[in-house]
Amino acid sequence: MDSKSQGYDFRGDTTGVIAKTVLENITLLDLIDNYELQQIQDVYAETLGIATIITDLDGCPITQPSNFSKVCIMVRATEKGFANCMYSGKVLGAKAHQLRRPTYQKCLSCGFIDASAPIIVDGQHIANWVIGQINPHEIDAELIRAYAWEIGADPSQMVDALSEPRGMSLAHFEKVLRLLWLLAQKISTMAYTNLLLSRDNLKLSQAEKEIKKLNLALESRVWEFETANEDLQQALARLQETQEHLIQQEKLASLGSLVAGIAHEINTPVGTGVTAASYLEQETQTILNQFRNNSLKKSELDNYISAARDATSIILLNLRRASELISSFKQVAVDRSSDSKQNFNLKKYIGAVLLSLRPQLKKTDHAIIINCDEYLDLHSYPGDFSHIITNLIINSLIHAFPAGTKGTITIDVSIISDKLTLIYHDDGVGIPHHHLSKIFEPFFTTRRGQGGTGLGLNIIYNIVTQNLKGSIICTSQQGKGVTFTIFIPIRDGGTL
Repeated sequence: MDSKSQGYDFRGDTTGVIAKTVLENITLLDLIDNYELQQIQDVYAETLGIATIITDLDGCPITQPSNFSKVCIMVRATEKGFANCMYSGKVLGAKAHQLRRPTYQKCLSCGFIDASAPIIVDGQHIANWVIGQINPHEIDAELIRAYAWEIGADPSQMVDALSEPRGMSLAHFEKVLRLLWLLAQKISTMAYTNLLLSRDNLKLSQAEKEIKKLNLALESRVWEFETANEDLQQALARLQETQEHLIQQEKLASLGSLVAGIAHEINTPVGTGVTAASYLEQETQTILNQFRNNSLKKSELDNYISAARDATSIILLNLRRASELISSFKQVAVDRSSDSKQNFNLKKYIGAVLLSLRPQLKKTDHAIIINCDEYLDLHSYPGDFSHIITNLIINSLIHAFPAGTKGTITIDVSIISDKLTLIYHDDGVGIPHHHLSKIFEPFFTTRRGQGGTGLGLNIIYNIVTQNLKGSIICTSQQGKGVTFTIFIPIRDGGTL
């Protein structure tokens, strides 16, 4: 019996073409929260009316069983029955891993049909998703009775438990198996994404778990306070060191994205200019040959002059466009890497930042409105303002506007009571009230496993409060957007 009999091709890379990272004895629960796994498994079992559990490679349960049949519950309640079930799961999981796709077979103990899909992370088989306990045909009651005697269970109760409806055709079961494979691949991808946060991030996760354990221990063992507090301080120091490292990585990643986007944007006008120049060169050579051969006609010269004028206009237009992009990129990129104060016009600088974000913004129909005094000059850190504006806009693009929607972003800048006030507002979906108190915390994100690091708003908070000695608050109503209000003190006669 092979799960490929219906023509489905389950094979494929479940992790993507990304640089490998050594797992170093990492388990599935180190990469995905047990609660998330249990939720996915429970919904799958309840929806399809099938038994399911996630185990390690030896058949030991990782999650709690979902929708198990009465017969299997009684079998697993005995020591020998449980050992047999683990062995059966181990054999089935190894077979599925060898085939690189889900497969099913008769249970080695009771004759039910079970299936297993491998969960593979970074090329390594770390867990199995097991489903089944169905009987497409009538189960032999005498076989069950004999097996009950063998493992020390009550034969009559096990035979009576067969009355529970667990019938399902193999054709339908193979469709269920295809859904299992899709979900197993999704879990593999989730786990691999979390793995790519690197060894430092894994160490950070372990340190966070260690801190939680220490906090629980402190509540029950006050007399160990001094020793536990010393361990806690060491763990916090490691956390802060890792946080600073990750924030620097986030800034470099943001700059790298800027470089890639601008390079792509510059390529278009430069390519157009090169094409126009090549055409002009070709036409010029043709006219030159005709002139030397005394075969040049007035009409051909008129056509050449017209074509040269058009080609020259195209070249100049696209070179100016490329020059503007390069100028914007140079200003923003240099400012981001500089720690020194500079004189700059805030409105023009915000415009340059928006131009550098053009690769991301041109994919949307969002409107961006800037309300700022054209003569507001500052003596401050332009790179900090670039990070603030960039991270706020990217945050809106990711979280505020669902795919296909059109929104408006407004940036209002003014001087109020000796403070520079920057009010950033989008009219997107807003932030739930219970998340508002956490949004500036490092590593808090609602998109865990989808590329979110939870560092963008934390970087903004640190820049405003530490570098610029200001403050930032956030207000939001679901469905009515979000507003970030930033206050930065003014010094030295109107400059920061």
